[in-house]
Amino acid sequence: MYLYNLRLYDFRNFLELDLEFKNGINIFYGDNAQGKTNLLEAIYFITELRATRAFREQEVIRYDQPLAFLKGLFSTKAGDIDRQVTIYRNQKKEVKEGENKKSRWSELDPSISAVYFSPEDIDLVKGEPSLRRRFIDNLIYRIRPSFYKYLQGYQRVLTQRNTLLKTIKIKPGMAKTLDPWDEQLSELGSQLINERLKMLQRISSLSQDYFKTFTHKRNDLRISYRSEIDFSNPELIKADYKNKLISNREKDINRSFTSVGPHRDDIDFFIDGKNVKHYASQGQQRLTVLCLMFAQRNLLYTEKGEYPILLLDDVMSELDIHRRQLILGQENHQVFITTTDLKFIPEEILEKSFLYPIKAGTLG
Repeated sequence: MYLYNLRLYDFRNFLELDLEFKNGINIFYGDNAQGKTNLLEAIYFITELRATRAFREQEVIRYDQPLAFLKGLFSTKAGDIDRQVTIYRNQKKEVKEGENKKSRWSELDPSISAVYFSPEDIDLVKGEPSLRRRFIDNLIYRIRPSFYKYLQGYQRVLTQRNTLLKTIKIKPGMAKTLDPWDEQLSELGSQLINERLKMLQRISSLSQDYFKTFTHKRNDLRISYRSEIDFSNPELIKADYKNKLISNREKDINRSFTSVGPHRDDIDFFIDGKNVKHYASQGQQRLTVLCLMFAQRNLLYTEKGEYPILLLDDVMSELDIHRRQLILGQENHQVFITTTDLKFIPEEILEKSFLYPIKAGTLG
C-alpha cells in the first residue's frame, strides 16, 4: 500500500498543495518552520484520521479559515482507494472513501495505515503512564476495532463509580450500592487487561528483535506490564480486581476516585535489566521508541497484509550513520522523511530517493 497523490487546502501553513508521490523513500527537506512536519502530519491525518501534535483536531485548520480539506489517493493490493477528509471548526469532520461517507473506523478500508515517529515521541518511555496506556490501546483498536466498546464501556462505568464515590462521601448509607458497579468494572477491566497483555506480548517480541538488530545483539530490551492487579492467571484477573476494589473502598470514598484498575496501570521498559525511564541515556530511550514503532509497523503488516506508510520526522540527525543506513537501507516500502539537511541521509539512500524541497508552505 502506498500514497501516490495528496491534495491539501488550508491545512496548517499550506494554502493549497497537490503532490505526486512514489512507492519508496520520499524526502521533504528545507529550513525549520517551513512546513515539512505539517506535511507529514497531513499524510498521517489522511491515513489515521487524527492529528499527531494537536490537542484538538481543529488546530490543523489554517489560521482564520472555516475548514481544512485533504484528499489522498492510495494504491493497495485490492485496487485504488480515494479518501477525503474535511475538518470543520464547529462540527464533526466528514470522511469519505469514493463517494461514500464513513462514520465508523470499522467501515474504512483496513489496508490504509501509517506509523509516525519524531524526537518528541521519547515521551512514550519517559512521560506519563497515560501515554503508554494510550499507545497500547490504540494499537489494539487499530487491529480489532471492536476493542473500542470494551474501552468505552470501562470508561463509562469508571466515571459512574467515581460519581457515586463522591455521593457516598456525603451519604455514607449508599456504600452498598457500589456492588453492581464493582461487578461491571471488574468484568470490563479484566477484559481490558487481558487484551493489553496479549498485544504487549506480541509487540514486545518484535521490539526485542529490532533492538538486538540496532545494537548488534549487544543489549537486551524487555517490556513488562505493571498493575496492582494480579494478572499471572488470566482467568483470575476479574476476581482479584473485584477483591481489590472492595478492599480499597474506604480509601476510594475518601479520595472520591477509583484508585486501582487498568486506568492506573503502566508499562515498563528495561535495557539489560535497568529501567529505561530512569537509567537509560536519551539515545537509548529514543532507540527504544523507534524499535516500538518498527514493531508496530511489522505487526500491522502481519494483520492487514499491507505495510503501513512510515513517517520519520527529523530523526536522521539523532542516529549515527550505521543506524541510519540500517533503517533506510532495508526499506522497500513507502517512507516519508523530513530533514533540514540532506547530508544526514546516506549517499546511497539519496540516490534512490525522491526529493521534495519545502519552503513557506509550498514546494520550493
